[in-house]
Amino acid sequence: MNKKASFILSLLLTALIAGNYIFFADSGVIREKVDISRVLDGDTVELSDGRKIRLLNINTPERGFAYSEVGKEFLSGFDSVELETEGLDKYGRTLGRLYFQDEYLNLEIVKEGMAHSYLVSDSEDRLFENAEKFARENEKNIWKKSEFYGCIDVEINKYDEYLKIYDSCNLNLESWTIKDESTKSYKFKSDMGEKFTLYSAKGTDNEKEIHWGRENIWNDDHDEIFIRDSDGLLVYYYSYG
Repeated sequence: MNKKASFILSLLLTALIAGNYIFFADSGVIREKVDISRVLDGDTVELSDGRKIRLLNINTPERGFAYSEVGKEFLSGFDSVELETEGLDKYGRTLGRLYFQDEYLNLEIVKEGMAHSYLVSDSEDRLFENAEKFARENEKNIWKKSEFYGCIDVEINKYDEYLKIYDSCNLNLESWTIKDESTKSYKFKSDMGEKFTLYSAKGTDNEKEIHWGRENIWNDDHDEIFIRDSDGLLVYYYSYG
């Protein structure tokens, strides 16, 4: 590196540090110190400068669903954090990772079962896989099992967009919910008996067939199925891809 380039880099580093930024030379990552003014939910915060940050690699339950408040309460315990950003999502929110005293908050949320991992980058896949495995095995928050866990089995046809659902315990599924890995969910309107089919598309329901009313629920390459009882406890989970 010539003297001019070295001098410019030195000035840049000085400016970053003085301006509340931290620069990691090995990775080229810039981490800035920020203040949280409002926690919108378990995976989204608003900063004092007005930016909305959608936390990368995680997805917490939507408002009104079981365990939707635990992630929000966790993030509400932090006023000042460090932030790494990685572009914008389709809603114009900044995608980011939050840190507090070198604790990776996105990862901690998954490890404590306040969220499941979601759209994880290849470089962090193993990290989040292990965190989620820990939460599942210890039944942390969203992974707490219902007394009916093991009573439901599912066969998925991800290409033709339907699920065959089997109930081996003669349960009443009314008000239970089924959800994919994103935010799409369906609430059962009545009990459907021991075996029935749930189609993604619109259609007319009958005794053995019900319809979600949405197109393209299940991804061909990767998705997850969560079924929860009326108390929000996990009855069935399956991940593919």
